[in-house]
Amino acid sequence: MNLSKLAQLAGVSVSTVSKALSDSKEISAETKNLIIELAKEHGCFEKYYKPKYPKKLIAVICPEILGIHYGKMATDMEKEISEHNGTMVLSVSNFSPKKQAELIDYYTKFAHVDGIIVIEPAAKIKNNTDVPIVQIGHENESKDVDCVKAEIAPALEDTLYCLQNLGHTKIGFVGESLAVPEQEAFNTIMTKKKINIDPRHMIISDKRFEDAGYFGTDEMIKSGDLPTVIFAAYSHIALGILQRLKEEGLQVPRDVSLVCMDDILAEPYSDISLACIKMHLNELSAAAIDLLYQKITKCYIRTKHSVSVIREFSVGETIAPPKSK
Repeated sequence: MNLSKLAQLAGVSVSTVSKALSDSKEISAETKNLIIELAKEHGCFEKYYKPKYPKKLIAVICPEILGIHYGKMATDMEKEISEHNGTMVLSVSNFSPKKQAELIDYYTKFAHVDGIIVIEPAAKIKNNTDVPIVQIGHENESKDVDCVKAEIAPALEDTLYCLQNLGHTKIGFVGESLAVPEQEAFNTIMTKKKINIDPRHMIISDKRFEDAGYFGTDEMIKSGDLPTVIFAAYSHIALGILQRLKEEGLQVPRDVSLVCMDDILAEPYSDISLACIKMHLNELSAAAIDLLYQKITKCYIRTKHSVSVIREFSVGETIAPPKSK
């Protein structure tokens, strides 16, 4: 049974049948019900019935969902999208440019989503479709998509100003291979301030999360020369640093100061409030959703937009003057 024969049975045009089976509002409920019943009777309902989903379908592509950072962002996104009467679908790129490109291709050409948000893209995004795409993050910024940036530089300047006023000159960093933006931001501000980094104080671990912080700090301890303050690339790493220092009998901030480059759920797991650089994830998510829905509702807008969310330094309780002071 094809659409032409179905139209003959219903006494309507092929166009009317097609619209009815697409749940078009142009067709009366009576005609629509007649066509649907005929399609079911002749076993072709499942083949031709393609109703339009009533909500906007938004795809979110995330590097991973293992860490609390991306998990929280995905949760914030789902809440924002639901408040816009939309539905979110979530995919993981595993930090792979190839996987990211495949997912974008799938969502634009086959899943026919209404919009896409890419969190910290693994590579520059090429968008040759009418589906609006918004990316979150500085890395791999593309002229083909809208962008929401988290500006960390001003907060890092405030952090270093505070640390230098306290007398810190031996400043270290513990990161890992996937925390590239944090490492680059740290190196940039240290170069700008003309502060030398001892190679023993710059640890890029081959481990991840708490293990990166724990064993990265262990490397510093074994080198025989700890910095007076350590920057942790993110919260999991900060927790690992705290644990290893505690095992060594060192107290924060009496013996070593600690700054975390995010504020993602670290404080409930430590005895003191971490000095940190606030992420403002809620604002990032809200800004990305707002940009995306502007393009969805006003598809004639072709100009690309870039929005910045300014991060800020929070002093906390984990920094103090160096012990020698």
